[in-house]
Amino acid sequence: MKIIIISSSTRKGRLSDRVALALKKNIQKSGHEAEILDLMKVELPTFEGILSTLEDKDGKLKEIAKQLKAADGHIFLTPEYNGGISSGLKNFIDVFAKDPFAGKPIGVATASTGALGGIRAAYQLQQGILSIFGYPIPQMLTVGEMDKNLDEEGNIIQESFRPKIESFLNAYLGFVQKISS
Repeated sequence: MKIIIISSSTRKGRLSDRVALALKKNIQKSGHEAEILDLMKVELPTFEGILSTLEDKDGKLKEIAKQLKAADGHIFLTPEYNGGISSGLKNFIDVFAKDPFAGKPIGVATASTGALGGIRAAYQLQQGILSIFGYPIPQMLTVGEMDKNLDEEGNIIQESFRPKIESFLNAYLGFVQKISS
């Protein structure tokens, strides 16, 4: 299976990319393909309309849409900003709209340096996934104190965190397998 992790923090000095790296490593360890789509590197226009109405001179956005459609599933990763998802992820979802996400199993991962791990953003994101006709898995990965649980390369620092990420990925990959077959 191929999973695309959408890492949505576009802030300098961000920490949530540690979670993206940890997810990628652990998905690959379980024998599946994983790729990170880093919104910091994607030049998305500020929302003017959905992809089909935008001028995409170099075809990069259409290529991303094609990659998203070809994946078996997605994990939306967002830090929690002011009790909600990142503006970068909201813009990404609005630009690509329903087409590449409809019928896809979508995992929710949130991260913060606080103890709750972005739970308010996670709930908000699960509702949004239903609006783009994706299938959200009920189990979410909320990573609190991410700076204490993961290093810059996405390696687990606190062994007590390992069961949390493994439990999420086991449930998510099983969900993707069921939806895909």
